Amino acid sequence: MNKVLLIVLACFVFMGDGLAQQEVQFTQYMHNKLYYNPAYAGVRGIPSIKAMYRNQWIGFDGAPKSRLLSFDLPLFNDRVGFGVTFLSHDQGITRNWQSNVAYSYKIKLQEDMDLRVGFQGSIRYYGINFDDPEFIILEQNDPSVMDGVMTENYYGNFGFGAYYTYKEMYVGISVPNFYNNDISFGSADIDEFAEERKHFYLMAGMAFPITETLKLRPGILAKYVKNAPFDLDANVNLTIDNQVTVGLSYRAGGEGVGESIDLLAMYQLNKIAIGMSYDITISSIRNYSSGSFEALLRYDFVKEQGDMANPRFFF
Repeated sequence: MNKVLLIVLACFVFMGDGLAQQEVQFTQYMHNKLYYNPAYAGVRGIPSIKAMYRNQWIGFDGAPKSRLLSFDLPLFNDRVGFGVTFLSHDQGITRNWQSNVAYSYKIKLQEDMDLRVGFQGSIRYYGINFDDPEFIILEQNDPSVMDGVMTENYYGNFGFGAYYTYKEMYVGISVPNFYNNDISFGSADIDEFAEERKHFYLMAGMAFPITETLKLRPGILAKYVKNAPFDLDANVNLTIDNQVTVGLSYRAGGEGVGESIDLLAMYQLNKIAIGMSYDITISSIRNYSSGSFEALLRYDFVKEQGDMANPRFFF
């Protein structure tokens, strides 16, 4: 039954005018801002590469699984930033991937105050395998279901964003994919077609020093897309000696009290950082799932350890 439900959900999201967000979500978004905002490219002032893996709704057959690889670096005395992102995402009988190339330009407003504007281009692939042996057709002669075939579509898109920093505070706004592509897989007999909806993101955060070795870092990520409920991630992280970070996050959305309560941890060892998170589901899907797990690995191409003392390193 779990497989059937997830497959039906996937078809509604990608074949109809779905009432759900289409973009992949990450609990450790604060370490993965390039995916949401192209203006973030080069913000940390050092070349950096990261890999992420998310297993959503553990125990739910056909549940979403996401893999991300990204790289960004500053250029021309930190005035320009460049970044690339590769993402693959599986959900039920759907297979999706995308590749983004981001460019950012820094405008110096005053001492310790910068504004970056960014642009990105992307290529996306959507595929649905109607030949999957686990695919069950609930309504025969449905024109949106092409029994026994694999459908594939490729799309291009573009997006933009802005990222403002002042000392240890940041605010970012972005629309990573601006054009509403037609992503339908059905036949011409369908009256309504699926569209790639614009997603609007607002992120903000700052650091409060508690002692010389302790800093409190609250942050939010607000998400809005037409025909979906407003969504919000609110979190607070505690950084210890610029090395260990532990945190707690709350994800709104869904029905009732919200979607999940999330536990986060990261350890910075010289140039390598390892992060993990676990989402404790509080929505009704908790009856079918053991939560969601996420892992992150980051490598920073720093010349000296002192580079990590820059406040932007933790942006």
